Amino acid sequence: MSVKKELIVYPDERILIPSTDVRKFDETLFEVIGMMKEVLKENDAQGLAAIQTGYPYNVVLVKTESGEILELINPRILKSEGKSEAKEKTLYYPDIEITVPRYEKIRLVYEDRYGKQHHMEASGELARVIQRKIDYTFGGTFLAKVSKQMREAVEKALAQKGLVPEVELCPTTSKRVYFLSVADKILFFMFLTLFAKLLNLSEDTLGSLYTFDKIGVIVVVVLMLGYFLFGRWEARKYSSCTSCQIGNMLGSMAKRLFAAAVIGTAAYFIYN
Repeated sequence: MSVKKELIVYPDERILIPSTDVRKFDETLFEVIGMMKEVLKENDAQGLAAIQTGYPYNVVLVKTESGEILELINPRILKSEGKSEAKEKTLYYPDIEITVPRYEKIRLVYEDRYGKQHHMEASGELARVIQRKIDYTFGGTFLAKVSKQMREAVEKALAQKGLVPEVELCPTTSKRVYFLSVADKILFFMFLTLFAKLLNLSEDTLGSLYTFDKIGVIVVVVLMLGYFLFGRWEARKYSSCTSCQIGNMLGSMAKRLFAAAVIGTAAYFIYN
């Protein structure tokens, strides 16, 4: 068998093929491992799974801090402890870096190139790299480890713009809601002023309340304009933002502008 040197990168879907456990520890295996080491060194990578080179073998190479390359054949994680999050990169998505949750410490069993079984423990960055490479042996990338929002953001960026250095996600809460919050409070107090005449207040006080209502209508209009402009800025900044869609914003604006118009009109007839 002639072993071909290759590195699979997005959008090659061969990366999704689950790897098969190695049963023959022969020259073909040695050649594949040798080729993988070349690819690993040429790309200055921390680790490599055989499927990343087009061979669906359950083989993982990992570089230690000392520069030694561990050959993990048929690796299985037996025990895991703790959790942490850190940014990760992978050769399959050359320009993507995202935060991925991983176990802090793992214990695994694996075989060497001669079929002898070994156990080892790993923690920190070494444990993280091993986990990432084992993901590939199951036919998955690190996108399977992140939230649906993060995954969709990366996929959208890849589909629309090609590979990008980083994807900014739409925040779960937007600062533009402050515009709505202030507008709602103003509308609430404007509504209360409609009942002021029932309290037998002085003409001066009623006049001040009517002035408040007139100013309130203007302020609500200005707030809704600010809300719309800020929302459009967010929609351009965050490629994955769905809540920033113009339809959602126009609906929120329309309700408050309608309420301001109704309350302002009612105040006009009540005070005049």
